[in-house]
Amino acid sequence: MAVPGQKPLNFVSSVPANGARNVSTRLKEIKLVFDKNVVNDLVWSNNRKQIRMFKGSERIAIRVRRIPDTVDFSKRRNIYVRPVNALAPNTKYTIVILADLTSKAGEKLGKSVVISFTTGKKAAVTPTVVVQE
Repeated sequence: MAVPGQKPLNFVSSVPANGARNVSTRLKEIKLVFDKNVVNDLVWSNNRKQIRMFKGSERIAIRVRRIPDTVDFSKRRNIYVRPVNALAPNTKYTIVILADLTSKAGEKLGKSVVISFTTGKKAAVTPTVVVQE
């Protein structure tokens, strides 16, 4: 049996998934899932600074948020990344999670994790039809 604080922290998945294509440009938030609590107050000030997002090779502005583990324990493994500006069509985006991301028990990710996805064509705008009576 693993001793608390000695089992490594692991990245589990993302939404959209790594390598996803034709991701909607309307996507507002990317969900990052880990196997341990990464949002506890003890580690949050560090962890929110361990995530970067790039549009091609250009770093873009993001907001990193959490649902505090005191509110919903089932979400304490999730970090949410929200680009400040809308996603561009037909563009590759990359999220880098730095090795210093830390769990509540003190385990570090230990290596950078890179996730990328590509947006599809611009979302179609539905025309508004005005009917005169």
